[in-house]
Amino acid sequence: MRVCALVPYPAGMTPSQRYRIEQWQPALAADGIDVELWPFLEEEELELLYSPHRWPDKAHMILRATARRLRAVNRLGGFDVVLVHRAAFLAGPALVERVIARKKPMVFDFDDAIYLLDTTAQNRVFGRLKFPGKTAALCRMSRHVVAGNDHLARYAQRYNPNVAVVPSSIDLERYAPKKWSRENGRVVIGWTGSATSQAHLEAFAPVLRRIAERHHVEVHVVSAHPPELGEVPATWRRWSAASEVEELQEFDVGIVPLPDDDWTRGKSAFKALQCMGMGIPVVCSAVAANLELIRHGENGLLASSPDEWVEGVGRLIADASLRERIGMAGRRTVEQRYSMERSARLLGQVLRAAFEVGRNGPPV
Repeated sequence: MRVCALVPYPAGMTPSQRYRIEQWQPALAADGIDVELWPFLEEEELELLYSPHRWPDKAHMILRATARRLRAVNRLGGFDVVLVHRAAFLAGPALVERVIARKKPMVFDFDDAIYLLDTTAQNRVFGRLKFPGKTAALCRMSRHVVAGNDHLARYAQRYNPNVAVVPSSIDLERYAPKKWSRENGRVVIGWTGSATSQAHLEAFAPVLRRIAERHHVEVHVVSAHPPELGEVPATWRRWSAASEVEELQEFDVGIVPLPDDDWTRGKSAFKALQCMGMGIPVVCSAVAANLELIRHGENGLLASSPDEWVEGVGRLIADASLRERIGMAGRRTVEQRYSMERSARLLGQVLRAAFEVGRNGPPV
C-alpha cells in the first residue's frame, strides 16, 4: 500500500511532523504501508519563513511553493491514499485539497488547534493567510480524520463521524530512562519547547523565581532562542534534533506551564511525554491534554495556581526517591499508551480503512 503524505515542512525540521508522520514511517513500512513525504516548503524556505519581516521575499516564496505543490498534485496517480498533515498548502483555502479528495481517499491529520489563529510574532501578517477556517473543510472532505487528542477529536466530530485519536508518541529506545545521579545535590528544573510556547515559560518566570529563591536549583531551557526570564538564573541551550535527548537527560524535573485557553486546550501533552518517556518526573498545568495524561501524585504532578506550582516542584526537589518513583511511573504510562509502535499501528489501521471503504469518498 502506497501513501503520499502532504506535509508543510521539510523532514526533520519541526516537532509535529517528526514525532507523528516521520517517526511512524519505519513501523508503517514494516506493516506493508509505504509512506512518502512531500513537503510544501524546502529547507531554505522554512528558514525564510521564520526570519523577521522580509514580506516580499516571503510572498514570492509562498507563490513558488504553491506552484511546486500544484505540479506535484498531478503526480498522485500511483498512490492508494493521500495523508494530509495539518494542511497540504501553507496558505489559502482548501481548494486543491477538495480536488485531491475527489480523486483519492484522503486522511486528514492534525495535532494542534489549527482552526484558531496562533502564530509567531514574526508572522502575524502571514498568519492571516493560513485560513484557519479551512480545518473544518478538511475534516468534512476527508474519508477519515486523525486527531492528536480527545479535545481535537471532539472538534473534528462536528464535521466528520470517522475520527480516530492517534497521540503523538515516543521512541522508547531513543528516549531511554535517565540515570539518576547528582553529585553536587543541585536539582535541574528543565523546560523545552517551540518559539510560540516559550511565551508561556516567560509568563511563568515569577513562579520560577520563587522556586529558585527557596531551593538550590538550576533552570535549563532548550529552545530556538534565549528566554526572557528576568532575574531567574537560567542556562539556555539551542534546540537541535541531534542533541535533544542528551539535553533532556540533564533534567531532574520537567515543567510544562500552560495558560488555560482555547489554543492550549487543543495542544497535545508531548513535552511532558518526552520527559516521562525518560523517567523524568513532570509538573504540569492542570489544563488540556495534561489532564488526560497525568494522574496526580502517581505518574506526575498537576498544578493550578502559583502556590501549587511552588509546592509541587518543591516536593520533587526535596525528595530524590519521589522523583525516581514518579518518573518511572511516567515511563510506564508512555510504554502502555504513547509508544511509537502503538501510535503507528493505530494510524496504519486508519489508512487501511480509508482505502478499503471504497473508491468513492464522502461528499465534498
